Amino acid sequence: MHVTDLPERTQDYLKELFDHEERNGVDLPLALGDLAAALNQKLPTASEAVKRLAAKELVVHERYRGVMLTELGRDLSRQVARRHRLLETFLVETLGYTWDEVHDEADVLEHACTDRFIGRLDAHLNHPTRDPHGDPIPRADGSIDPLSTCTLVGLSVGQKVRAKGTEVCPGS
Repeated sequence: MHVTDLPERTQDYLKELFDHEERNGVDLPLALGDLAAALNQKLPTASEAVKRLAAKELVVHERYRGVMLTELGRDLSRQVARRHRLLETFLVETLGYTWDEVHDEADVLEHACTDRFIGRLDAHLNHPTRDPHGDPIPRADGSIDPLSTCTLVGLSVGQKVRAKGTEVCPGS
């Protein structure tokens, strides 16, 4: 199965679940109500969509627990995230969009791009590792850098930080 074989709405569900897992870990399911709200869907609509995703073995839905990606769902969701984040980067770096303008544009464009286009876009951008929001861009092979574990909450006002690999951590 390839990501372009999936309906746009299915891709949107997978991307939302991917974003949730990226920030919260693969062991924390996303409540169905939260998934519906994130996608501006009514709960019954989201429930039916999740049933279809589960039938395709893209997610596991445990009643009263939430929704989680399967390995296949995670692989496909990574492809959607790659497309989205590369497009956001292109829009900022090449077309002069601001970082807060790119999300909705990329949401539309991600569904219309071929693998060839995405590969060339990646090469044109010199294989960026982060999008304009700082999120890691999955590579063509599916590998991805983890999100930083350092957060601003743990820092004091005026405290100096430095980049360490893909993280921003307290400086020395």
